[in-house]
Amino acid sequence: MRRSLVDREAVERLFLIAGALRSGVIDALAADDGLTAAQVAAAAGADVRAAVIVLEALAGEGLVEREGPVPEPPVPAEPVGEGLGGPTGNPTGAPAASRTGEPLYRLSALGRDHLVGPGPDLERWQLLHQARKAWGWLELPEIIQTGSAPPRDPASRDTRTMVSAMGERDPAIVEEIVNVCLTYAGAIETMIDVAGAVGHVARQFSRCGVRATLFDRPAVMPIAEEYLGEDAKDIAFVGGDLTEALPPGPFDLMYFGNVLHIYDPVTDARVIREAYASLAPGGVIGIQNYLWGRSRRAAMFAVNMLQSVENGGVWSEAMYRGWLSEAGFAKIETFDLETGESQLILARRPAGE
Repeated sequence: MRRSLVDREAVERLFLIAGALRSGVIDALAADDGLTAAQVAAAAGADVRAAVIVLEALAGEGLVEREGPVPEPPVPAEPVGEGLGGPTGNPTGAPAASRTGEPLYRLSALGRDHLVGPGPDLERWQLLHQARKAWGWLELPEIIQTGSAPPRDPASRDTRTMVSAMGERDPAIVEEIVNVCLTYAGAIETMIDVAGAVGHVARQFSRCGVRATLFDRPAVMPIAEEYLGEDAKDIAFVGGDLTEALPPGPFDLMYFGNVLHIYDPVTDARVIREAYASLAPGGVIGIQNYLWGRSRRAAMFAVNMLQSVENGGVWSEAMYRGWLSEAGFAKIETFDLETGESQLILARRPAGE
């Protein structure tokens, strides 16, 4: 049998799940332990026929369980007084056979773990973020022609989805990043997570006994506090834009995780110089990213940057080393993360400066 270059079912599964999340179908199921398709539709403000189709597809993917027989294929609603529905028609579009003995639907353990329940498998926001990126990827032919992404309305940015997706990162990767940073840095008291989204990395540093500060845009702060819950009391929150100014510090460690690819080399070099000034003598800078020519994912991630930001990109280890050296950093080391396909660059501001 011919093998396709693309897993088409996986693409369809992504958009099915994203649609069920955005429409409220998943949350309707999460709020009860067994609902008919009509009840799901009512709770989500959805069309009954569409709900039946989507629920059956979710059941086929193992994300929803059905109790009862497979429903008859739902047909489109007919105008009142016309067609097979007789004088009343079927305005809901629900199959007549489903009006009695309707099957009940509930989230499966798999669906609950990955889409609603707190835990290491939760990927609700990551899936929504991945589906949302499709709009940019569909513009790739034009972007290839022009060399840059078209201007996009900042008002259309879905901040909650984007930063919440960052918070669903595999905990093993976060733990490895923090452990490598602390092994390199030695005993430190303070750190700042620059553009740290919902504070998932800052929280891990805090749990290791480091006084952590989260720095990101003001709009992100309430989302981060909500995400962190009780852990928020142990973290300082500072709103701002890293392209305008970094908090003055001094900090023992300044961490940039998955952020410098958003900006052009001139901006990144300037931010690294400013980071040097915000660190205490002997302080450490950490930069986690895909490195061009070193990470297997780097080239594909560069395409993602090409379609999503105007001047950002995936930069090489040599470029980062150059910016760090020019800023005054020493003892530059690069680590290949075992739990992922990215790299972590660490460097130190000399103790006597």
